[in-house]
Amino acid sequence: MKSLRHRLPALKSLMVFEAAGRTLNFTRAAQELHVSQAAISKQIKYLEEYLGFPLFERHGRRVTLSSRGEQLYAKVGASLYYLADAVDEQVASVTTTSITVSANTAVSHYWLSHAINGFHRAYGNRVLNIRVITSDNTQDLFSDEVNIAIAYEPGERTGWKMKTLFTEEMFPVASPEYLKAFPFIGDSPAEFLNHRLLDFDRIEPNWINWKVWFEALSVDTEGLSISSRFNNYIMLIDAAKRGQGITLGTRHLIDSKLQDGQLCRVSDFSVLSGRNYWLVLNETKSITEDCQLLFDWLENYDASSLHHCV
Repeated sequence: MKSLRHRLPALKSLMVFEAAGRTLNFTRAAQELHVSQAAISKQIKYLEEYLGFPLFERHGRRVTLSSRGEQLYAKVGASLYYLADAVDEQVASVTTTSITVSANTAVSHYWLSHAINGFHRAYGNRVLNIRVITSDNTQDLFSDEVNIAIAYEPGERTGWKMKTLFTEEMFPVASPEYLKAFPFIGDSPAEFLNHRLLDFDRIEPNWINWKVWFEALSVDTEGLSISSRFNNYIMLIDAAKRGQGITLGTRHLIDSKLQDGQLCRVSDFSVLSGRNYWLVLNETKSITEDCQLLFDWLENYDASSLHHCV
């Protein structure tokens, strides 16, 4: 198979042809390309000899594209502009600040997306590309490419500056439709044992499920029955929104769902686990002004405004 070098005429001649075909004036094409008019005529002559047909029709000092010249111009023009766009995109990717943020699926979906949208609204004049990496494996959140991580009890990390983002607090939530059909009645957390409870599989041992929650409130879990179990937190919350039962919501993560009324806090019973979500800055990488600005924004971002359903 022939290489492009052997299939194409000199690229310089194609660029000259594009300018001449677009302006239909060799003088203006010469001015645009900063060459002489004679140089334009020389390149067009070379290209016509290479192709074996005329590209322009001469009418005194005026020129027009020939029929075959019009066909070639349409494709040459489109191709050169495509190449120029490709170069512009790569140059922009170098000059645009890019920051990689990592978090687990629940944080990414329910908290981080809102925080990033708020950042863009507040600093819309800054050209900043924020890339999000999502994983429920804590170790994945601390890869070398990450600038900022949001992690649940990650432990001490060498080379990472850690700040408490928020304390874990968990309480029962359900949809308004579920609570209308099955109202919560009683003054003890044990009353939840009589409801349809939704839970998730614990991927890491320090995650809290219904059993751990009840035990923290000194409720005997011998009669605990889980109606439905899910393998990730997003599916769990979606099931609660659809009225399938009551689940445990994490303060801050589901604030937006409480605000828009898709979920309601069922009672004042809650458990403070003593654990935290941490905001972590990778100090082994260059910390740009934009990276520090985003870190500070995330540290101070608060979407909390809890609502109760009655």
